[in-house]
Amino acid sequence: MREHKLLLYSAHLFVVAFLFYCVKFFIADMGKIADFLFVLGCIFALFDFLPAGFASSSKDLKFDEIKNPKIAIGMTAYNDEESIAMAVKDFKNMENVVSITVVDNNSIDNTAEKALEAGAIVVSENVQGYGSACKRALREAMNKADVICLVEGDCTFCGADLKKFSAYLENADMVLGTRTTRELNTSDSQMTFPLQWGNVFMAKLMQLRFLNVRLTDMGCTYRVIRKSALEKIIDELEVDGNHFSCEMILKALKKNLMVIEIPVTFRKRVGESKGVGSNFFKAAKTAFAMWKLIMFS
Repeated sequence: MREHKLLLYSAHLFVVAFLFYCVKFFIADMGKIADFLFVLGCIFALFDFLPAGFASSSKDLKFDEIKNPKIAIGMTAYNDEESIAMAVKDFKNMENVVSITVVDNNSIDNTAEKALEAGAIVVSENVQGYGSACKRALREAMNKADVICLVEGDCTFCGADLKKFSAYLENADMVLGTRTTRELNTSDSQMTFPLQWGNVFMAKLMQLRFLNVRLTDMGCTYRVIRKSALEKIIDELEVDGNHFSCEMILKALKKNLMVIEIPVTFRKRVGESKGVGSNFFKAAKTAFAMWKLIMFS
């Protein structure tokens, strides 16, 4: 898939130019800087769409049905003893699920014991971090089936949504969930207004870079990917922190994989949030890390 980095940069220049235009009412010289930035943005956009760059980067419509798919669940967990058993049982009861592996990321409570009692395989990931747990979960699951599902063990996501993912997977290499469809969020979920629109903003920056994809959420863990597609990107995934989901999407698009996003239900988590949650400073730090990935990776 052709990347449009210059177009992405030009959009940033237009925004900065607009801000300088606003300031020029107080500081006259700012108008000249704004004019320069606007012209520079136009030049970047023009070079992005030079005739040689008009070649279509769209992919053919994919039809690759997976009959009777066998799905391996990779579930991340960190101090989730209150929720992990319910989460495991929820997904274990779904049709076509052949295994559930819970990745215990240095929990200091009874997460591992509860997961084992619920019927999951439990492995330990000693490198702390959301991304570390996700990468380990993907690697463990890809050894057990040809369809891999990544999800968190906090009961925010619903096993029943696997039917949606399976339906769309015949047209895609990876199907992402999005939590930004408000109609599918419970009223007490963590998807607050700032978190929702922050994710939408980052998703649209990613969309601007690649154009031939539609995205609305950069932070949703819940996703399903074909093993053949995961094998193409798994060794390139490096992020250990909270911006891992963004990196995985970026790597998939750079590899020209077919990526589709679908709305999923999103509920209040059981237990205490250890991720971004409603913490503004954590959210801002994660958003900045995502922005750097989208702009420069």
